[in-house]
Amino acid sequence: MPTKKISDILMEKKIYQILRPKLVTAAPDLTLQQALDLMRREKSGYIVVADAHLKVVGLFTERDVLMKVLRPGISLNEPMAKYMNAKPPVLTKKDTVGTAIETMNTHNVRHIPLVDELGQMTGVLSVRTIVIFLAELFPVEVFNLPPKSDQIHETAEGG
Repeated sequence: MPTKKISDILMEKKIYQILRPKLVTAAPDLTLQQALDLMRREKSGYIVVADAHLKVVGLFTERDVLMKVLRPGISLNEPMAKYMNAKPPVLTKKDTVGTAIETMNTHNVRHIPLVDELGQMTGVLSVRTIVIFLAELFPVEVFNLPPKSDQIHETAEGG
């Protein structure tokens, strides 16, 4: 029985088929301190920033914290919106996983807000979700990898 190529699977599988329900969102007027507290409380590496109509207006990530916020002179009372990505790429739940991977690679992002046909926020797709999907798709290959790629066992396991 022929098996599908991974490229075919990625171009057929829709985002909604692998999506995890977690979504961390906030209004743009949050302070940096409030944003950091929210990320810590939710154990999240991102906040999708949306307006009152659920339109995505930005994305604030742990990378923004590391690259923009952790500098001398930055006050945690400043608005998060000043440091967020104000034009993150967005996709829909009907886009394919392959499209999501390509978008993440092109825009160098790890999270993509998802919107509906009206442009309203419906979720977020993270690289972690994609990795979990791929691990579930190829469990034998993923779970049988040695801890180090160059590791060679002298004896058979259990032998």
